[in-house]
Amino acid sequence: MLRKVLAYKNLLIVLLLLNSGCFFLTDDKRAGIPYFREMFLLLVVASTVCLFVAWKWVYQSRTSLWIIFMGTMLPLMSAVLANLNFGQPLAFGLFEERRFLEYLVFFPVLFLLLMAQPTQEELGRYFLYIALFCATFGFCYYLGIIPQNTVASFTVDDWTQYEDLLRPDRYRIGSAFVSLAAFMVMYNMRDRVTLRGLLILLYFVAYLWLVMQTRQTMLIWAFAGLWIFRKRIDSLMKMSVLGILILGVSWFLVPEFYIEQYERFYALLFEATSGPGVRERTVDTIIEAVSANNYIGMGALSLQWNGGFSRIYNSHFYLSDVGIFGVYYRYGFLMPVVVLIFYGGFIWIMRQCRDKGSLLAAMQLSFVFGMMNFMLSNALTFAGDVYGMAAAFFIYYAKVQSAHSFHAENPGQMSYGQLQYRHH
Repeated sequence: MLRKVLAYKNLLIVLLLLNSGCFFLTDDKRAGIPYFREMFLLLVVASTVCLFVAWKWVYQSRTSLWIIFMGTMLPLMSAVLANLNFGQPLAFGLFEERRFLEYLVFFPVLFLLLMAQPTQEELGRYFLYIALFCATFGFCYYLGIIPQNTVASFTVDDWTQYEDLLRPDRYRIGSAFVSLAAFMVMYNMRDRVTLRGLLILLYFVAYLWLVMQTRQTMLIWAFAGLWIFRKRIDSLMKMSVLGILILGVSWFLVPEFYIEQYERFYALLFEATSGPGVRERTVDTIIEAVSANNYIGMGALSLQWNGGFSRIYNSHFYLSDVGIFGVYYRYGFLMPVVVLIFYGGFIWIMRQCRDKGSLLAAMQLSFVFGMMNFMLSNALTFAGDVYGMAAAFFIYYAKVQSAHSFHAENPGQMSYGQLQYRHH
């Protein structure tokens, strides 16, 4: 029995590592294995189909309906609309929206959680180790230890060619996992500041600044820290003093590095506040196009089909960088319904779990900041891997807590296992 549990725990760790996306090749990081994401998605879909055939629990969960809507109905709707508006074949439309399928990771993750039965502390350690691996992997690309992939061509959608001058050597490897792990470390240090935790947090901060280089994420981390330590100013001050001491020592060792980073900070700040850019022009194009289409959604075009949006608008038109406006372009007047189902559904899922450890609290905080930043956040369309996984975490620990509560209130009654708690 112990051997089986350990085997399931190993499978869970492997699944979480693959779900971090650190091995996937994408145009925003130029690092990874070509078509590995598509292979992983096929694995997720195949395992989901198998679970629907052999595992009756999936038919008794309300959360399953939310996952199915987000992971299958939304990409199908977008593909159909693109077919009606532009004549794009459904296969290309589904391929373009394939990242919605990542919501389906909910089913294999939940199954492995039920089999492995990790505590919240154990799962938090797994998550932290994977985030450290992603950050180290990213630094290897940044430092040139691992060369960026030169096999795949990015000549069609090379939207980073202008950003490369401002943010060179940018690799967003495992960015969501690293952000969640940083929040988790801060939650752990809220009551007790440790040198180990502070060094890990500084390592993540260095990774964010040097490798990920995402300004929105920098602001979110800062606000998250203030929120987490809002009632523990003493811990915040202690952590700040230790951090300043460590940075002060490094300043005397390599002062030219900090001078270079200050100049880079000024350049990033100037670029962010210097007037309308590509994102603003894309938003204007979206509003005009949807209104001209009688507020009916347009779907999404694949770059693999006649060049995608580049032949219709311009080579810099992308739905991946405009948040809620990308949802509006896809679904038109149905956008409020889609947004309500996404945010309302995930809030309901989170509320099922009463006692949240540092990892679940970090996931909840990340979701709240994403919801507050919904105008620019791509969480709905491009974070199915995180929210599908997080939904499995919340539901599993809600079931565990319900089971413990039931046994505490009725110690002499028989438990009927997984099927007893089917209201989630």
